[in-house]
This record gives sequence, C-alpha cells and structure tokens, in this order.
Amino acid sequence: MKIAFTADNHLTTQSINPERFAALADILQQCGEHQVKLLVIAGDLFDQSLPNYSEFEALYKKHRPPDLTTAIIPGNHDKDLNPGAISGDNLLIYSESALQPLNDSRKILFLPYQGNQTMGMAIAPYAVDLTDQRWILVGHGDWTSGINTPDPYEKGTYMPLTRMDLKNYQPEMVFLGHIHLPQDGKEVSYPGSPCPLNISETGLRRFLILDTDRGETTSHIVNSPLIYFDERFIILPVENDLEYLEKNIKMRIQNWDLPPGFKDRVQVRVEIAGSAISSRQKILDSVKQEFKSFSFYQGNDPVMDNLTHSQDKDRAEISLQVQDWIEKLDCIEDLLNPSKSQILEEALKVIYPRGK
Repeated sequence: MKIAFTADNHLTTQSINPERFAALADILQQCGEHQVKLLVIAGDLFDQSLPNYSEFEALYKKHRPPDLTTAIIPGNHDKDLNPGAISGDNLLIYSESALQPLNDSRKILFLPYQGNQTMGMAIAPYAVDLTDQRWILVGHGDWTSGINTPDPYEKGTYMPLTRMDLKNYQPEMVFLGHIHLPQDGKEVSYPGSPCPLNISETGLRRFLILDTDRGETTSHIVNSPLIYFDERFIILPVENDLEYLEKNIKMRIQNWDLPPGFKDRVQVRVEIAGSAISSRQKILDSVKQEFKSFSFYQGNDPVMDNLTHSQDKDRAEISLQVQDWIEKLDCIEDLLNPSKSQILEEALKVIYPRGK
C-alpha cells in the first residue's frame, strides 16, 4: 500500500492564492500516477477556518484519482474544521483523535491539533491499543528534538512531540505538519509546505510517499507554480572580484537543481555584502545579468546595503588573511551557531566600518 503525506497547504481562495490550489492539484494527480491509495494531509490544509469550502471541493472532485482516499486532520490554522464542513468522495476529516487500521499489520493514529495538549498527552489514551503494535503517528505540531523554522507569526511551541513520547509509545514512523521546512530524521519527517507562503520557504517543494510493503519513504517534487530562493553573496576586495562573484552565482543556481521548465517559476531575493574593488554599478549589472533567466522577488533589485567599495590594499590583505583564518576554523555550522560566511561578513564590517 502507498500512502502520500502533505501538510501546510494554507489554502485561501483561488483569486488570492491560485498557486496553492495548483500545488495541491498536482499532488492529487501524482497520487494517481504513483498508485497511491491514501493521501494524508497533516494539518493547515486551509489558512484559516472558512464558512465555505466550495473551491476546495471543486478542486478535489476534478483532480482526485478514482480510488484515492484522503484523510485530513485540522491544524492550528484550521482547528475548527470538522467532518460536516466539506463534502467529497472518500474524504475523511479527523477533528478528533482516531486510531485506524491499515490494510496490513499497521495502524495509523491521527492527532488533530489541540492547543492545550502535548502529543504525548493525546497519545496516552491509546497506550494499551498501541502496545506491541506496528503503528504510524500523524500529527500537527513541533518535534522538540528537530529544527523548528523561525516564524514571526507563530511564536512559541505548538502541541510538541518529545523524544520521551517516542520512547514510551514506540511508533514505527512519524509524519508531522506545522513546520514548513522539509525535514527528514530517523524518527520524524515533515513533508513541508507544497507551495511557499513567503520568501523564507525556499527551494523545490515536495510531498512524501510511504510504500508500506517496502517500508520506504520517498520524496517527490511538487509541480508548484511558485518557487522562492533567498541568496546572499560575500565579495572580497580582490582584483578578480567580479569573476569570483559570477562563478559563485553560477554554482549557486546549479545547486538549485531545477527540473526542466521550472525557471519561469523562480523568484529570487539577492543580497551582496562585503567589500569590492569593482564599482557598485558593475557589480549590480553583473548580478542582474547572471540572474536574467529568473524574476527578482517582488521586482526588487539586489540589495547592496552591506557592500562597501574600497581600493585600500592594506585592508584588502587583512581581509584575505581573515578569510583564510576563518576557513581553517573547526566549528559546527547549524541554526544555533554562525556559519563561516556569517563570521566573515561580521569581520568585514570591522575591517571596513561605515564612513571609513
């Protein structure tokens, strides 16, 4: 049996965010292509609870494969969603926790978002039924041992799942919604948002398919009409600074690994920092030329507020020595620690203070 997982679609209306509807339509179509039997939407299908879900109903009716069942749990954005709100063939809404059998030896536990609970609290009533069982957990909230995406609109912790919960109840697999950044861990997976909501959600979007027979989970690219990238480049004051910058831009674009036909979907925000020998205008022209195949985010030119222009050879030599020293640092780069690029950028601000 194949089960697909998505979450955080945040549908509004076709007139406001047609790209989000298009991304969900593509997931439904791909479910048919991959012979998926169950599509699970792990919360925040809608951006907020709505009085009328007719646009979703029309999309579901048009794009749903004939033998697909869809199971939805409400998230913190659509927590008032209930089974009576939407009609559709083989469409199930679990507004209350439910333990359901699959067509093999596994069970699946659906945990809709509850603001006054942890996931451990929500699992506890099913402890006896889950003992010595193979089971899959589907919920909407934070994995406290994972990476939580900073979100200015959703501060705090949402229905957290802890490592102790996994130890106590031993789910075979866990699929969660709420964190829009795709994450794959040994214990917990987030499919991520299938269409970006803002510039912080960068890169190709995806959904997941679990093959229960093989016990394998695979990632599949969503044919999203909108893709964001947020790129930052640091220039050092060397003679070939333009050539160095252009080379880095080409490498960065190559690392996007875009499928054919995806270029016109990309919106990129670009910032150039550091210090350069070449003129600011030449740098701006060069950056715009390298990104000419793509659209700039909100039509804005590359930001160069933190880029200085200098012909000071002594400072240039210091900059190169500092860069070499930073590259040799043995340090951990993660969300809790600065990257080497960030350290270099701060050092350049000291070497080239504003007004100097």
